[in-house]
This record gives sequence, C-alpha cells and structure tokens, in this order.
Amino acid sequence: MTPRGGRYRAALIGLGRIADTIDDEQVGSGWLLPFSHMGAYAEVPEIEVVGAADLHPEQRHAFGARWGIAAEHLYASYGELLERERPDIVSVCTTAAPRAQIVLDIVRLVREGRTAVKCIWAEKPLAISLADADAMVDACRDAGIVLIINAMRASDVYYRRARALIDAGELGRMLQITGYGARNLSHMGVHLIGALCMLAGGSDPAGQRVAWVMGECESDKAVGDDDLLGNAYLAFENGARGFVRMFPSGAATWTIDAIGETGMVRILNANDGYEFELWRLEPAVTGAAPTPVRHVFPRPQKVWSAAVGQVKDIIACLETGKAPNCPGEMGRHLLEIAIAIRESHRRGNVRVDLPLADRSLFIRSSETLAGETPAALRPGRTPRSRHGILPQIARAEGMGTRRRG
Repeated sequence: MTPRGGRYRAALIGLGRIADTIDDEQVGSGWLLPFSHMGAYAEVPEIEVVGAADLHPEQRHAFGARWGIAAEHLYASYGELLERERPDIVSVCTTAAPRAQIVLDIVRLVREGRTAVKCIWAEKPLAISLADADAMVDACRDAGIVLIINAMRASDVYYRRARALIDAGELGRMLQITGYGARNLSHMGVHLIGALCMLAGGSDPAGQRVAWVMGECESDKAVGDDDLLGNAYLAFENGARGFVRMFPSGAATWTIDAIGETGMVRILNANDGYEFELWRLEPAVTGAAPTPVRHVFPRPQKVWSAAVGQVKDIIACLETGKAPNCPGEMGRHLLEIAIAIRESHRRGNVRVDLPLADRSLFIRSSETLAGETPAALRPGRTPRSRHGILPQIARAEGMGTRRRG
C-alpha cells in the first residue's frame, strides 16, 4: 500500500497502461515521471491508495504485486471497491467506452450514501458522445463532486508558468496560438487542443473556450465515427485565433506558438521534453525599431511531473474550493471541439459554431472498446520499453523503480 497516514483515501478503477505501466514505457524519454495515476499518488504523501478494481484478474494481480497492495483490497467490481473502501478520490482509468457509466455509478452511490467520493480524476476523452459528457458534468456538479479530466498539460508546471506570464500581460493581448502534432482528434488531440485553449488566455483559469471551428479530416474516413487525424482553424471567444495540425507534422511535431501583441512563448518538442522560449518585441539595441528578441524563459523553481501536478490540484480543489485546472466542463468542451472539426469536414469544411445543437454526436475513441481484452493481455504482446543510451542512463539514475509503502 502507499504510505499510511495520508489525509485523503484514493482508489483506482481500471488497472492498465495509464493507471500504472505507462511509466515503464517512458523511462529514458523527455517526460517527467511519474506519468501514471498510481505513480503520481505514490509521490504525494497526503494520499493513501486504499484499493483498486479491474475486470481482469491478471491486471489486478500484476498491479497488486507491483505496488504491494493486498488481494483483499483488489476488486473485480468497482461498486464493491467504492462501498468497502470509501475513498475520497477515484481515478477512472478505463477505456472510453465504459467511462460515462462508471462516473454516473459513482455519483449514484454517493447520493445513496454508500460511498464518500469527493473527487473523480477521469481519463480522456471524457466520454464518447456529447450526451454522455453532458450527463457526467451535470451529475457531478449537482452532487458536489469535483470532476477533473486528465488533459494533464493543464497541471504541468512549465505550461502553468507560461499561462501565468500570459495572465500577467507579459505577451500583451493574445493573437494566435498554433500547435502541430500527429494525433487522433479525440483521444490524443485532447492534449494538443487543450494546450492551445490554456495558452489562449482569458478570464477562465481552465482556458479559453472556442466559439467556432473550420476543419478537415482524413477525407474518405470521415463518413464514419472513428477517431481521425485532422486540422482545424479555431476562433476563441476572446478574439484570439488558433490553428491545430494533427496530420503528420514532420520536424514541427509538438511545436506550439502562443503569440501576443508584444511577445511570444514558443514550446519545442512539447511531447517529449521541455524546451520553452520567451520572445519579446523590443529594440535589440538603443534606438532600433522593435524586433523579436529572445529572453531566458523564467523556469519554475520547483518541478514535478504533470501527473503529480494533477494530484496536487485535486488536493487544492478539495481544501480551498478552487476550480480544477482541467474541469469536467473543459473536458466536454475539448470533446466538442474534436467532433466539430469532423462535422465541419463532413459539411464541406464550413464554419461550425459551438456549442453543437445535436448532443447525440459522438466519436468512437481509438482506445480498446468495452468488453475487449486489454492490449497488454493479448497473446504475444510484449511490454513497451525504450532502448538505447538514454534509457540506460535513466535506469542507472533510478528511473523506473517503484516506490512502495
């Protein structure tokens, strides 16, 4: 178990990759670890993990063995987990298909007094359909449960520092936010689109909302409801504009530019490292006309992973009543943007206004569908890991070693 004495009891539902084993894959990458929900909980002393649930006994056994969680605290039924362990915080780490029902079941058990959940940390995308996302957001709000979505750049210390500079007016009025990736609109596009919303500034700490989009997708595939690659022009409510490219982007992959009237933050290699640049429009020498001049980006003085940042944000929400860095409402908005990009393509690349009137629209997530065998348990599947000099150095530094209580 994680160390005893934590102020908050946490539990996990779904014990696959994002709950735990993704950390193994990232040893030797540019990501700050831990990346997983369980790894993040283990890093925060205020948290005690009291139990976990998964339909698959192999995953329960492996998870318990890795983290020292006794079999009596591992469940096939998440309902039994919630009633017996009565956690304050629950991570919902399943694939997208069952996520809405699990969240709604948690709310129902809270209303019936059968569990004591105060916060749900749900994986992304929030749901598959807009109707499900609406139901999840409304149910949690009405029950007084904090709903946080794992678009984790919202809690990354470097991104938050960039947003603080924007909020302080250091870049002037925001004009354009551009991001390049190569990801599906809903499943992984949440991260890139969410970063653009966050860096667009505005009055909402969670990020600026998009008013309308124009998009294109992998053309002959857009007749279906699969999670596609796409590009889009975004009009933010505060007047800023954005462009997101999720077709293959070559050497620009995971480059983000947040451009204001007087400055710019440029993020390079944003999916596998931390290269942040600050540019200001000013004379390079006395008497010269203003020109873009690069400055040292003011890095945070304390650094932790984005996943640990999510846990710290959960605690702050519970203790101060602050709004989450990425609340359920933003998770729903990011899903809606993804669907709107596809709808724009279907309608001939026209402008599509948000919110969408048809709440039955959905994107079938690129994740495993409900009821299928998880990828990690399929015959012949070998665990993902990195090879080469950087993983060797990282392991020598202790990366990949799990902390147990």
